[in-house]
Amino acid sequence: MNDRQDLSTREVSRRNFLSVAGAATAGVALGPAARAVDAADKSLPMATLGKTGQKVTVLSAGTAFNVTPITLRAFQMEGISYIDTAQGYNGGNSEKAVGEWMEKSGRRKETYLVTKCTNHDPVAWTAALSGSLTSLRTDYVDAYYLHNLGDPDRLDAALRAAQERLKKEGKIRLFGFSSHHARMIDVLERAPEVGYVDVIMFKYSFRDLQNERLQRAIDKCHAAGIGLIAMKTQGGRAEGDDAVAEWPGFNRYQAALKAMWQDERIAAICSEMVNIQQVRENADAARKGPRMGWLESEHERAGLEQHAADTSHLYCRGCSHICESHVQADTAVADILRFRMYHDNYGKRRDARRLFQEMPDPQRRIAGVDFAAAEAACPYGLAIGSMLQDADSKLSDRQTS
Repeated sequence: MNDRQDLSTREVSRRNFLSVAGAATAGVALGPAARAVDAADKSLPMATLGKTGQKVTVLSAGTAFNVTPITLRAFQMEGISYIDTAQGYNGGNSEKAVGEWMEKSGRRKETYLVTKCTNHDPVAWTAALSGSLTSLRTDYVDAYYLHNLGDPDRLDAALRAAQERLKKEGKIRLFGFSSHHARMIDVLERAPEVGYVDVIMFKYSFRDLQNERLQRAIDKCHAAGIGLIAMKTQGGRAEGDDAVAEWPGFNRYQAALKAMWQDERIAAICSEMVNIQQVRENADAARKGPRMGWLESEHERAGLEQHAADTSHLYCRGCSHICESHVQADTAVADILRFRMYHDNYGKRRDARRLFQEMPDPQRRIAGVDFAAAEAACPYGLAIGSMLQDADSKLSDRQTS
């Protein structure tokens, strides 16, 4: 998912002037911008998901927060045939919107469709698929994931049997998991060992290029033939990101995608695109040639890596098992900072406030808590206390807009 501006604001900018948030209901007449997208079908490069043989577009459309008939049509016309959704996205409405679009457009067979379930118990995970198939108006999905897996022990014999049964019943074609969990590397390391994981979608950005343990885990999965999908590729916006030099012909959002496509172990990138401009820009970046000299010089790569290092202390990786163990309270440090990122970076201000305010009171406790020990333990030197106070000022129910 990309870190983009807030669609709820009325500020007109290069990134959101074609915002389509107001046309979210089915049956709304398409305006001139949407009709322009329909002018011509375009194709995107394809990639193979590891040893599965499954071909997918190198750009996947994420639907985590909001998806509309207009954006779905834009995905189609820009050649994006890989749609990623989940049972919990937008309160279940994302699956329903995708299902309605596929039924009306008749493009189910042309679409590589992924959905996910957050309940990792094999029995519950299996049973939950029925609801997804109903919402998606289909009798199968191309891949079914455990959503945000963080426990490598979940990849056990019971889960193997569950995914094999769903495959035999024709309800899923591939099995996998997504992860942006604090223990993400743990599950990546385990996946090749169990032998039945087909595909993994995981958090991976230019900020991770120097993470040696993660790089070894990616190598291990790639060698095992597991299809690898990168998500959250913008790396969480940090102060100073706007100063990143842009490659000729690319803005900084496209440059972040470019860095990931350069990694030949990565089959595709999943990106949330919520207006036509974002769809066009990301698709245009994909058409300019993944694997074909994207980082034209070592100087360009070094510059991006240096920027990642310079802003490392401003970006929370979500490793809650480290910092939260040093807090004498139940404060969910990583979750709160993630919601702050949604607010500041993704521009999902209302969603961020809702998620924060839905947390149990002990988990969002900030006032009166000493975070000094957590800051000392943070391997990236984050000013956790002040960052949480900033989050509280933006996300608490004292905010009304």
